[in-house]
Amino acid sequence: MPLRRALVVDDSKSARIALKKQLEKYNLSVDLADSGEEALEFLKDHNVDVVFMDHVMPGMDGLQTVTALKSNPRTATTPVMMYTSKEGEVYVSQARALGAVDVLPKQVEPGVLFGMLLKLGLVRDRRAPDYREFDEHLGAGVDADDSEDAEEPVGMPVPALLNRILEDQHSALRSEMLKSHRSFAKQVAYEIHKQQKADALAEAENAPEQRAEGAGLPMLTGVLAATVLLLGMLFFQARSERDALRDDLGRLSTAIEQERLSSFALNRQLTDNFDDAGTRSEMAMLELLNTLTWAMNESATVPFGEVPFNAVRAEQISRLLTQLVNAGFQGTVRIESHLGEFCLASDATGTYQLVDPELPFTACALIGHPLEGSNLLSSRQTQSFESFVAESPLVNGSGIELEVIARDRLDSVARVQYPADPVSAGEWNRAAAQNNRLEYSLLAIRTP
Repeated sequence: MPLRRALVVDDSKSARIALKKQLEKYNLSVDLADSGEEALEFLKDHNVDVVFMDHVMPGMDGLQTVTALKSNPRTATTPVMMYTSKEGEVYVSQARALGAVDVLPKQVEPGVLFGMLLKLGLVRDRRAPDYREFDEHLGAGVDADDSEDAEEPVGMPVPALLNRILEDQHSALRSEMLKSHRSFAKQVAYEIHKQQKADALAEAENAPEQRAEGAGLPMLTGVLAATVLLLGMLFFQARSERDALRDDLGRLSTAIEQERLSSFALNRQLTDNFDDAGTRSEMAMLELLNTLTWAMNESATVPFGEVPFNAVRAEQISRLLTQLVNAGFQGTVRIESHLGEFCLASDATGTYQLVDPELPFTACALIGHPLEGSNLLSSRQTQSFESFVAESPLVNGSGIELEVIARDRLDSVARVQYPADPVSAGEWNRAAAQNNRLEYSLLAIRTP
Protein backbone atom coordinates (compact mmCIF):
# COMPACT_ATOMS: atom_id res chain seq x y z
CA MET A 1 0.00 0.00 0.00
CA PRO A 2 1.53 3.41 -1.00
CA LEU A 3 2.46 5.85 1.72
CA ARG A 4 0.00 8.59 2.59
CA ARG A 5 1.43 12.04 1.87
CA ALA A 6 1.27 15.19 3.97
CA LEU A 7 2.45 18.78 3.35
CA VAL A 8 3.59 20.90 6.33
CA VAL A 9 3.52 24.68 5.70
CA ASP A 10 5.32 26.77 8.35
CA ASP A 11 7.88 29.60 8.21
CA SER A 12 9.60 28.13 11.31
CA LYS A 13 12.12 25.43 10.36
CA SER A 14 12.12 23.88 13.84
CA ALA A 15 8.31 23.66 13.85
CA ARG A 16 8.32 22.05 10.40
CA ILE A 17 10.88 19.44 11.42
CA ALA A 18 9.11 18.69 14.72
CA LEU A 19 5.76 18.01 13.05
CA LYS A 20 7.48 16.06 10.24
CA LYS A 21 9.02 13.67 12.79
CA GLN A 22 5.66 13.13 14.48
CA LEU A 23 3.88 12.38 11.20
CA GLU A 24 6.60 10.00 10.01
CA LYS A 25 5.96 7.87 13.10
CA TYR A 26 2.58 7.08 11.53
CA ASN A 27 4.19 6.02 8.22
CA LEU A 28 3.33 9.24 6.37
CA SER A 29 5.53 10.74 3.65
CA VAL A 30 6.03 14.43 4.56
CA ASP A 31 6.89 17.38 2.27
CA LEU A 32 7.77 20.84 3.63
CA ALA A 33 7.07 24.43 2.55
CA ASP A 34 8.11 27.61 4.37
CA SER A 35 5.40 29.94 3.00
CA GLY A 36 1.90 29.96 1.56
CA GLU A 37 3.24 30.90 -1.86
CA GLU A 38 5.65 27.94 -1.89
CA ALA A 39 2.83 25.60 -0.83
CA LEU A 40 0.58 26.76 -3.70
CA GLU A 41 3.43 26.33 -6.19
CA PHE A 42 4.19 22.83 -4.85
CA LEU A 43 0.55 21.72 -5.08
CA LYS A 44 0.37 22.70 -8.76
CA ASP A 45 2.34 19.56 -9.64
CA HIS A 46 1.91 17.31 -6.58
CA ASN A 47 -1.02 15.68 -4.80
CA VAL A 48 -1.14 15.25 -1.03
CA ASP A 49 -3.64 13.66 1.34
CA VAL A 50 -3.57 16.42 4.00
CA VAL A 51 -2.06 19.90 4.49
CA PHE A 52 -0.93 21.23 7.89
CA MET A 53 -1.05 25.05 7.67
CA ASP A 54 0.54 27.58 10.04
CA HIS A 55 -1.40 30.80 10.66
CA VAL A 56 1.14 33.64 10.91
CA MET A 57 3.64 33.65 8.00
CA PRO A 58 5.35 36.35 5.90
CA GLY A 59 3.48 37.17 2.69
CA MET A 60 0.30 35.08 2.51
CA ASP A 61 -0.81 34.01 5.95
CA GLY A 62 -2.43 30.66 6.69
CA LEU A 63 -6.05 31.75 6.23
CA GLN A 64 -5.29 33.45 2.92
CA THR A 65 -3.55 30.30 1.70
CA VAL A 66 -6.52 28.14 2.75
CA THR A 67 -8.85 30.45 0.78
CA ALA A 68 -6.63 30.08 -2.30
CA LEU A 69 -6.56 26.27 -1.94
CA LYS A 70 -10.33 25.97 -1.60
CA SER A 71 -10.98 28.25 -4.60
CA ASN A 72 -8.84 26.02 -6.85
CA PRO A 73 -10.75 22.94 -8.16
CA ARG A 74 -7.49 20.92 -8.09
CA THR A 75 -6.96 21.41 -4.35
CA ALA A 76 -10.50 22.22 -3.16
CA THR A 77 -11.09 18.71 -1.76
CA THR A 78 -7.71 18.36 -0.01
CA PRO A 79 -8.22 18.39 3.81
CA VAL A 80 -6.46 21.35 5.47
CA MET A 81 -5.60 21.27 9.19
CA MET A 82 -4.62 24.62 10.74
CA TYR A 83 -1.49 24.13 12.88
CA THR A 84 -0.97 27.18 15.06
CA SER A 85 -0.49 28.60 18.53
CA LYS A 86 -3.42 30.99 18.06
CA GLU A 87 -6.45 30.14 20.21
CA GLY A 88 -10.03 31.27 20.60
CA GLU A 89 -13.45 30.24 19.28
CA VAL A 90 -13.54 33.16 16.84
CA TYR A 91 -10.35 32.01 15.13
CA VAL A 92 -11.50 28.36 15.03
CA SER A 93 -14.84 29.36 13.51
CA GLN A 94 -13.10 31.59 10.96
CA ALA A 95 -10.72 28.78 9.95
CA ARG A 96 -13.55 26.29 9.53
CA ALA A 97 -15.67 28.78 7.58
CA LEU A 98 -12.82 29.17 5.09
CA GLY A 99 -12.65 25.39 4.60
CA ALA A 100 -10.19 24.10 7.22
CA VAL A 101 -11.08 20.72 8.74
CA ASP A 102 -10.01 21.73 12.27
CA VAL A 103 -7.34 23.54 14.31
CA LEU A 104 -4.44 21.83 16.13
CA PRO A 105 -2.10 23.50 18.65
CA LYS A 106 1.62 23.77 17.89
CA GLN A 107 2.43 21.54 20.89
CA VAL A 108 -0.01 18.81 19.83
CA GLU A 109 -0.24 15.67 21.93
CA PRO A 110 0.53 12.41 20.06
CA GLY A 111 -2.88 10.99 20.97
CA VAL A 112 -4.69 14.05 19.57
CA LEU A 113 -2.64 13.93 16.36
CA PHE A 114 -3.31 10.20 15.96
CA GLY A 115 -7.05 10.72 16.51
CA MET A 116 -7.14 13.41 13.81
CA LEU A 117 -5.21 11.22 11.33
CA LEU A 118 -7.54 8.31 12.13
CA LYS A 119 -10.58 10.53 11.51
CA LEU A 120 -9.16 11.51 8.10
CA GLY A 121 -8.54 7.83 7.23
CA LEU A 122 -4.76 8.30 6.99
CA VAL A 123 -3.85 5.79 9.71
CA ARG A 124 -5.36 2.57 10.98
CA ASP A 125 -6.31 1.70 14.54
CA ARG A 126 -4.36 -1.46 15.41
CA ARG A 127 -5.90 -1.96 18.84
CA ALA A 128 -7.25 -5.37 17.75
CA PRO A 129 -6.97 -8.95 19.08
CA ASP A 130 -3.70 -10.87 18.55
CA TYR A 131 -3.99 -13.09 15.46
CA ARG A 132 -0.60 -14.83 15.78
CA GLU A 133 -2.05 -18.02 17.26
CA PHE A 134 -4.74 -17.92 14.55
CA ASP A 135 -2.02 -17.69 11.86
CA GLU A 136 -0.16 -20.71 13.28
CA HIS A 137 -3.29 -22.83 12.89
CA LEU A 138 -4.35 -21.61 9.44
CA GLY A 139 -0.85 -21.06 7.99
CA ALA A 140 -1.90 -18.05 5.87
CA GLY A 141 -4.31 -15.17 5.54
CA VAL A 142 -2.75 -12.73 8.04
CA ASP A 143 0.13 -10.36 7.34
CA ALA A 144 3.18 -10.69 9.57
CA ASP A 145 3.21 -6.99 10.37
CA ASP A 146 -0.34 -7.11 11.64
CA SER A 147 0.48 -10.11 13.88
CA GLU A 148 3.52 -8.51 15.41
CA ASP A 149 1.76 -5.25 16.21
CA ALA A 150 -1.34 -6.81 17.77
CA GLU A 151 -1.76 -6.95 21.52
CA GLU A 152 -1.78 -10.16 23.54
CA PRO A 153 -5.32 -11.49 24.16
CA VAL A 154 -6.71 -10.93 27.60
CA GLY A 155 -7.27 -13.99 29.83
CA MET A 156 -5.79 -17.52 30.16
CA PRO A 157 -5.00 -19.40 26.88
CA VAL A 158 -7.29 -22.35 26.11
CA PRO A 159 -4.60 -25.11 26.51
CA ALA A 160 -3.56 -23.80 29.93
CA LEU A 161 -7.20 -23.51 30.96
CA LEU A 162 -7.86 -27.14 29.98
CA ASN A 163 -4.76 -28.36 31.85
CA ARG A 164 -5.96 -26.50 34.94
CA ILE A 165 -9.39 -28.20 34.65
CA LEU A 166 -7.76 -31.65 34.28
CA GLU A 167 -5.52 -31.06 37.29
CA ASP A 168 -8.47 -29.96 39.41
CA GLN A 169 -10.48 -33.00 38.36
CA HIS A 170 -7.54 -35.34 39.03
CA SER A 171 -7.02 -33.82 42.47
CA ALA A 172 -10.71 -34.19 43.25
CA LEU A 173 -10.65 -37.86 42.19
CA ARG A 174 -7.59 -38.58 44.35
CA SER A 175 -9.21 -36.93 47.33
CA GLU A 176 -12.40 -38.91 46.84
CA MET A 177 -10.43 -42.19 46.47
CA LEU A 178 -8.41 -41.56 49.64
CA LYS A 179 -11.57 -40.71 51.50
CA SER A 180 -13.19 -43.97 50.32
CA HIS A 181 -10.08 -46.00 51.18
CA ARG A 182 -9.90 -44.56 54.70
CA SER A 183 -13.56 -45.32 55.27
CA PHE A 184 -13.15 -48.86 53.97
CA ALA A 185 -10.03 -49.43 56.10
CA LYS A 186 -11.89 -48.29 59.21
CA GLN A 187 -14.71 -50.68 58.34
CA VAL A 188 -12.25 -53.57 57.86
CA ALA A 189 -10.46 -52.73 61.12
CA TYR A 190 -13.77 -52.65 62.91
CA GLU A 191 -14.79 -56.04 61.48
CA ILE A 192 -11.40 -57.57 62.41
CA HIS A 193 -11.63 -56.17 65.94
CA LYS A 194 -15.18 -57.44 66.25
CA GLN A 195 -14.12 -60.87 65.01
CA GLN A 196 -11.18 -60.96 67.40
CA LYS A 197 -13.46 -60.23 70.33
CA ALA A 198 -15.81 -62.95 69.22
CA ASP A 199 -12.93 -65.42 68.82
CA ALA A 200 -11.58 -64.56 72.25
CA LEU A 201 -15.00 -65.07 73.80
CA ALA A 202 -15.40 -68.39 71.99
CA GLU A 203 -11.92 -69.48 73.06
CA ALA A 204 -12.63 -68.74 76.68
CA GLU A 205 -15.95 -70.52 76.68
CA ASN A 206 -15.88 -73.41 74.24
CA ALA A 207 -12.42 -74.37 72.82
CA PRO A 208 -8.69 -74.69 73.57
CA GLU A 209 -6.18 -72.06 72.48
CA GLN A 210 -4.85 -74.01 69.46
CA ARG A 211 -8.32 -74.34 67.91
CA ALA A 212 -9.13 -70.63 68.35
CA GLU A 213 -5.91 -69.59 66.59
CA GLY A 214 -6.52 -72.07 63.78
CA ALA A 215 -10.04 -70.70 63.17
CA GLY A 216 -9.08 -66.98 63.38
CA LEU A 217 -6.21 -67.06 60.84
CA PRO A 218 -8.21 -68.25 57.81
CA MET A 219 -10.92 -65.67 58.54
CA LEU A 220 -8.37 -62.83 58.78
CA THR A 221 -6.78 -63.96 55.51
CA GLY A 222 -10.17 -63.91 53.76
CA VAL A 223 -10.96 -60.42 55.04
CA LEU A 224 -7.59 -59.08 53.83
CA ALA A 225 -8.06 -60.70 50.41
CA ALA A 226 -11.51 -59.11 50.07
CA THR A 227 -10.02 -55.77 51.06
CA VAL A 228 -7.32 -55.94 48.39
CA LEU A 229 -9.89 -56.97 45.76
CA LEU A 230 -12.22 -54.13 46.66
CA LEU A 231 -9.37 -51.57 46.62
CA GLY A 232 -8.33 -52.78 43.17
CA MET A 233 -11.88 -52.41 41.87
CA LEU A 234 -12.14 -48.89 43.28
CA PHE A 235 -8.80 -47.87 41.75
CA PHE A 236 -9.77 -49.25 38.33
CA GLN A 237 -13.13 -47.47 38.46
CA ALA A 238 -11.47 -44.13 39.41
CA ARG A 239 -8.92 -44.44 36.59
CA SER A 240 -11.67 -45.23 34.06
CA GLU A 241 -13.68 -42.20 35.18
CA ARG A 242 -10.58 -40.00 34.94
CA ASP A 243 -9.80 -41.22 31.40
CA ALA A 244 -13.41 -40.63 30.29
CA LEU A 245 -13.34 -37.13 31.74
CA ARG A 246 -10.04 -36.41 29.98
CA ASP A 247 -11.54 -37.55 26.65
CA ASP A 248 -14.59 -35.31 27.16
CA LEU A 249 -12.39 -32.34 27.98
CA GLY A 250 -10.27 -33.02 24.87
CA ARG A 251 -13.34 -32.95 22.64
CA LEU A 252 -14.51 -29.78 24.36
CA SER A 253 -11.07 -28.21 23.85
CA THR A 254 -11.18 -28.99 20.11
CA ALA A 255 -14.67 -27.49 19.74
CA ILE A 256 -13.66 -24.34 21.65
CA GLU A 257 -10.52 -23.91 19.54
CA GLN A 258 -12.47 -24.25 16.29
CA GLU A 259 -15.03 -21.71 17.48
CA ARG A 260 -12.27 -19.30 18.50
CA LEU A 261 -10.58 -19.55 15.09
CA SER A 262 -13.89 -18.94 13.32
CA SER A 263 -14.57 -15.91 15.53
CA PHE A 264 -11.11 -14.48 14.81
CA ALA A 265 -11.60 -14.89 11.05
CA LEU A 266 -15.07 -13.32 11.07
CA ASN A 267 -13.99 -10.45 13.33
CA ARG A 268 -11.02 -9.62 11.10
CA GLN A 269 -13.13 -9.69 7.95
CA LEU A 270 -15.78 -7.41 9.46
CA THR A 271 -13.13 -5.01 10.78
CA ASP A 272 -11.35 -4.76 7.44
CA ASN A 273 -14.60 -4.22 5.56
CA PHE A 274 -15.69 -1.52 7.99
CA ASP A 275 -12.33 0.29 7.87
CA ASP A 276 -11.86 0.20 4.12
CA ALA A 277 -15.37 0.43 2.67
CA GLY A 278 -17.07 2.30 5.49
CA THR A 279 -15.22 4.95 7.43
CA ARG A 280 -12.63 6.04 4.87
CA SER A 281 -15.08 6.17 1.94
CA GLU A 282 -17.77 7.97 3.90
CA MET A 283 -15.37 10.56 5.31
CA ALA A 284 -13.85 11.25 1.88
CA MET A 285 -17.28 11.74 0.31
CA LEU A 286 -18.47 13.95 3.17
CA GLU A 287 -15.35 16.12 2.90
CA LEU A 288 -15.85 16.47 -0.86
CA LEU A 289 -19.53 17.41 -0.54
CA ASN A 290 -18.88 19.97 2.21
CA THR A 291 -16.05 21.57 0.25
CA LEU A 292 -17.96 21.76 -3.02
CA THR A 293 -21.09 23.14 -1.32
CA TRP A 294 -19.10 25.80 0.48
CA ALA A 295 -17.17 26.79 -2.67
CA MET A 296 -20.32 27.14 -4.80
CA ASN A 297 -22.23 29.15 -2.18
CA GLU A 298 -19.28 31.53 -1.67
CA SER A 299 -19.65 32.82 -5.26
CA ALA A 300 -23.40 32.45 -5.77
CA THR A 301 -24.63 36.07 -5.57
CA VAL A 302 -26.75 37.29 -8.51
CA PRO A 303 -26.40 40.97 -9.53
CA PHE A 304 -29.60 43.03 -9.59
CA GLY A 305 -31.33 42.76 -12.97
CA GLU A 306 -29.45 39.58 -14.02
CA VAL A 307 -31.37 36.37 -14.79
CA PRO A 308 -30.24 33.89 -12.11
CA PHE A 309 -30.17 30.78 -14.33
CA ASN A 310 -28.33 31.76 -17.49
CA ALA A 311 -25.54 30.42 -19.71
CA VAL A 312 -22.84 31.38 -17.19
CA ARG A 313 -24.62 29.47 -14.42
CA ALA A 314 -25.09 26.48 -16.73
CA GLU A 315 -21.30 26.33 -17.23
CA GLN A 316 -20.63 26.55 -13.48
CA ILE A 317 -23.17 23.82 -12.72
CA SER A 318 -21.69 21.65 -15.49
CA ARG A 319 -18.26 21.80 -13.81
CA LEU A 320 -19.82 20.95 -10.43
CA LEU A 321 -21.68 17.94 -11.84
CA THR A 322 -18.53 16.70 -13.58
CA GLN A 323 -16.67 16.60 -10.26
CA LEU A 324 -19.56 14.83 -8.55
CA VAL A 325 -19.85 12.18 -11.28
CA ASN A 326 -16.09 11.51 -11.10
CA ALA A 327 -16.36 11.12 -7.32
CA GLY A 328 -19.19 8.57 -7.66
CA PHE A 329 -21.82 10.86 -6.12
CA GLN A 330 -25.43 9.63 -6.33
CA GLY A 331 -28.25 11.91 -5.20
CA THR A 332 -29.79 15.34 -5.71
CA VAL A 333 -28.18 18.71 -6.46
CA ARG A 334 -30.66 21.35 -5.27
CA ILE A 335 -30.27 25.00 -6.39
CA GLU A 336 -32.59 27.62 -4.88
CA SER A 337 -32.95 31.21 -6.17
CA HIS A 338 -33.47 33.68 -3.28
CA LEU A 339 -34.50 37.32 -3.82
CA GLY A 340 -32.90 40.30 -2.12
CA GLU A 341 -35.03 43.27 -1.03
CA PHE A 342 -33.48 46.28 -2.76
CA CYS A 343 -33.92 50.01 -2.27
CA LEU A 344 -35.59 50.97 -5.59
CA ALA A 345 -36.99 53.98 -7.42
CA SER A 346 -38.81 54.12 -10.79
CA ASP A 347 -37.26 55.86 -13.80
CA ALA A 348 -39.00 57.86 -16.54
CA THR A 349 -40.32 54.65 -18.16
CA GLY A 350 -41.78 53.38 -14.88
CA THR A 351 -39.12 50.68 -14.48
CA TYR A 352 -37.70 50.17 -11.02
CA GLN A 353 -33.95 50.78 -10.70
CA LEU A 354 -31.45 50.85 -7.85
CA VAL A 355 -31.35 54.17 -5.99
CA ASP A 356 -28.04 56.07 -6.18
CA PRO A 357 -25.96 54.70 -3.28
CA GLU A 358 -25.06 58.23 -2.12
CA LEU A 359 -28.71 59.23 -1.67
CA PRO A 360 -30.32 58.89 1.76
CA PHE A 361 -32.37 55.81 2.56
CA THR A 362 -35.53 57.92 2.54
CA ALA A 363 -35.14 58.24 -1.27
CA CYS A 364 -36.29 54.61 -1.66
CA ALA A 365 -39.68 54.47 -3.36
CA LEU A 366 -39.89 50.67 -2.94
CA ILE A 367 -38.14 48.06 -0.79
CA GLY A 368 -38.41 44.80 -2.72
CA HIS A 369 -37.60 43.06 -5.98
CA PRO A 370 -39.16 43.17 -9.47
CA LEU A 371 -39.74 39.36 -9.32
CA GLU A 372 -41.04 39.31 -5.74
CA GLY A 373 -44.53 38.13 -6.67
CA SER A 374 -43.41 35.20 -8.83
CA ASN A 375 -42.03 31.77 -8.01
CA LEU A 376 -42.16 30.55 -11.60
CA LEU A 377 -38.89 29.11 -12.84
CA SER A 378 -39.60 30.40 -16.35
CA SER A 379 -39.14 33.99 -15.12
CA ARG A 380 -35.62 33.23 -13.81
CA GLN A 381 -33.99 31.12 -16.53
CA THR A 382 -32.79 31.69 -20.08
CA GLN A 383 -33.44 29.43 -23.05
CA SER A 384 -29.82 28.21 -22.99
CA PHE A 385 -30.10 27.14 -19.35
CA GLU A 386 -33.38 25.33 -20.02
CA SER A 387 -31.72 23.46 -22.93
CA PHE A 388 -28.78 22.50 -20.70
CA VAL A 389 -31.09 20.91 -18.11
CA ALA A 390 -33.08 19.06 -20.78
CA GLU A 391 -30.15 17.76 -22.85
CA SER A 392 -26.98 17.45 -20.74
CA PRO A 393 -25.89 13.84 -19.99
CA LEU A 394 -24.63 15.12 -16.62
CA VAL A 395 -28.26 15.68 -15.63
CA ASN A 396 -29.90 12.81 -17.52
CA GLY A 397 -28.76 9.26 -16.85
CA SER A 398 -25.82 10.10 -14.56
CA GLY A 399 -27.52 9.13 -11.30
CA ILE A 400 -27.72 12.81 -10.28
CA GLU A 401 -31.01 14.71 -10.15
CA LEU A 402 -30.89 18.50 -10.66
CA GLU A 403 -33.62 20.29 -8.67
CA VAL A 404 -34.02 24.02 -9.49
CA ILE A 405 -36.34 26.09 -7.25
CA ALA A 406 -37.45 29.74 -7.57
CA ARG A 407 -38.26 31.33 -4.18
CA ASP A 408 -40.54 34.36 -4.05
CA ARG A 409 -40.04 37.23 -1.62
CA LEU A 410 -41.88 35.55 1.26
CA ASP A 411 -39.97 32.24 0.88
CA SER A 412 -36.53 33.78 0.36
CA VAL A 413 -34.08 33.46 3.26
CA ALA A 414 -31.66 36.31 3.99
CA ARG A 415 -27.99 35.30 4.19
CA VAL A 416 -27.01 38.53 5.99
CA GLN A 417 -29.07 40.81 8.19
CA TYR A 418 -30.35 44.09 6.74
CA PRO A 419 -29.19 47.20 8.65
CA ALA A 420 -31.60 48.16 11.43
CA ASP A 421 -31.24 51.93 10.88
CA PRO A 422 -29.64 52.57 7.45
CA VAL A 423 -28.41 56.03 6.56
CA SER A 424 -27.89 55.69 2.82
CA ALA A 425 -29.44 53.65 0.01
CA GLY A 426 -26.04 52.13 -0.69
CA GLU A 427 -25.76 50.77 2.85
CA TRP A 428 -29.07 48.94 2.46
CA ASN A 429 -28.38 47.67 -1.07
CA ARG A 430 -25.04 46.12 -0.09
CA ALA A 431 -26.92 43.73 2.20
CA ALA A 432 -29.61 43.16 -0.43
CA ALA A 433 -26.94 42.23 -3.01
CA GLN A 434 -25.61 39.43 -0.76
CA ASN A 435 -29.12 38.09 -0.18
CA ASN A 436 -29.95 38.10 -3.91
CA ARG A 437 -28.28 34.76 -4.55
CA LEU A 438 -28.38 31.06 -5.36
CA GLU A 439 -28.03 28.46 -2.62
CA TYR A 440 -26.60 24.99 -3.38
CA SER A 441 -27.37 21.79 -1.43
CA LEU A 442 -25.94 18.32 -2.12
CA LEU A 443 -28.20 15.50 -0.91
CA ALA A 444 -26.44 12.14 -1.23
CA ILE A 445 -28.32 8.85 -1.42
CA ARG A 446 -27.34 6.74 1.61
CA THR A 447 -26.92 3.05 0.85
CA PRO A 448 -27.23 0.37 3.57
